[in-house]
Amino acid sequence: MTRGALVSGVTFLLAGATVLAAAELRPGSFRSAALGRDVSYLVDLPASYDASPGRRYPVLYVLHGLFEGPGFWQQRGLAAVAERLRGRGALPELLVVAVDGGNSFFVDGRTGRYREMLTADLIAHVEASYRVVPGVSARGLLGVSMGGYAALSIAFSRPGLFAAVATHSAMLLDRAPSAGQGAGRWQMAAFHAVFGDPIDPGLWSLNDPLVWARMADAKAAPALYFDCGADDRYGLASGHRELPRILGERHVPHTLELPPGDHGYAFVRSRLETSLVFLGRALGERPSTGD
Repeated sequence: MTRGALVSGVTFLLAGATVLAAAELRPGSFRSAALGRDVSYLVDLPASYDASPGRRYPVLYVLHGLFEGPGFWQQRGLAAVAERLRGRGALPELLVVAVDGGNSFFVDGRTGRYREMLTADLIAHVEASYRVVPGVSARGLLGVSMGGYAALSIAFSRPGLFAAVATHSAMLLDRAPSAGQGAGRWQMAAFHAVFGDPIDPGLWSLNDPLVWARMADAKAAPALYFDCGADDRYGLASGHRELPRILGERHVPHTLELPPGDHGYAFVRSRLETSLVFLGRALGERPSTGD
């Protein structure tokens, strides 16, 4: 075949190919009654969303780490991982919603009622504003570091809210944080702003995932996946070894992975496909229920 014929053939194939649309990242805000102000968020819409007005989707809520915001989903390369999985058919078509939790640890603490903002106001806004399947069966929750701490706390304290929960490098501590555990100056300032200085042990226990895990109900708990780098510089691998021991005593099904790795997004990106596939299988495709 001549070079000209080859180019013509390739041009013909490209012209006849179906070009797949990409997902859309769309910023938004909503009024939170719990916080008494507007809160920003980012929604990752699947490519089919605008083209299929009669279709409804599962929704995955994602929680960022300390000193971050909803843009972490895109800025840290996580949206790109999800898009690759969608392209391969390894992740079902679903919405991803990242909300701004500030440095609140997503708790109802001294800086505001962030847990209520997330579990009541945000969910109500999303289910009223987007074509998502309402109810627990179509809701997933993913958290990183600070967000992982909140996700696991919610998984055990509010087991009827999400069908599946996954976390990376969740802040699992066997006691209230201190500088001696490796927390830096600004991290301790964030802890003190939310939990008091000195840290209020009652408020800490009220939100501690390890405390809530001791009361977990095997029949009501969501599907659970969590991982942490075995070399996590904050010592979080220790709490990740403790959590499955507690869940085992409660007969709560779960999946734990402790591969080599440190705290940070290099580790998260290396593990994100695993957690998203886990969540996607739990949520699955949901039938359209109309507009």
